[in-house]
Amino acid sequence: MDVFYLKREDYQLFIKRINLSSSDVSKPTLVFLHDSWGCVEMWGDFPEILSKMSGLSGLIYDRRGYGKSSSFGIKQRSEFYLHDEAHELMAVLDACEIQHVVIYGHSDGATIALLAAALYPDRIKGLILEGAHSFIEESGKAAVLETRERAKTTGLLDSLSRFHGDKTRELFMLWHETWLSDYFAQWTIVPLLRNITCPVLAFQGESDEFGSIEQLNVLEREIKTNVIISEISNAGHTPRKEVEVVTLKLLKQWFDEFKY
Repeated sequence: MDVFYLKREDYQLFIKRINLSSSDVSKPTLVFLHDSWGCVEMWGDFPEILSKMSGLSGLIYDRRGYGKSSSFGIKQRSEFYLHDEAHELMAVLDACEIQHVVIYGHSDGATIALLAAALYPDRIKGLILEGAHSFIEESGKAAVLETRERAKTTGLLDSLSRFHGDKTRELFMLWHETWLSDYFAQWTIVPLLRNITCPVLAFQGESDEFGSIEQLNVLEREIKTNVIISEISNAGHTPRKEVEVVTLKLLKQWFDEFKY
């Protein structure tokens, strides 16, 4: 396992590589993209478990502003910040000399995965999406607003600061200000979904407050490749943690049938 910093212009990204000695170098690398509050450390041992299950070496990194990577260099995000992260992913892969990948993305990370597969279809061989967003929903915005208010009277930010340090308040602010802003009100990536050419597994908890079942349905409807969707019982926005055994079973079934 390698841990290092990748220098990018005026900032750096924290990266962790899982190198399986048994992995065929001709196979894609399994890349993990974290959510709006996430980072390498918050994945726990899940990447190692999935790498061993799939037989693929892995790569995990903290996006700028998260975890051990450099602070944000902005005060406000643009409507295309997730597109920018998809382009950044390609730069990271190039720097690490990785050509083809299977992406596991959670929440914002799942949306970045969709954009990467739509914009760079030759590089992406498969997508695993946990709680992906393709368009704005009023129910999702309500959940963001409720979470913002709850953070004022709970220890939410303190718990996040264990992983993000003095970047915590800024990343939380950028998250809720973006999703509740007027300029993001009509945001959608649905027209790009038809460009995706790889197999897709998409799932979310049936109690996911940040996205309705339509977030899964639109993927099945718009993506013209092999798409498997699943709504998982007794789970919210993070099924891999809330119902780990059920989620791992679903992932194993997909990998058993997945052709690289």
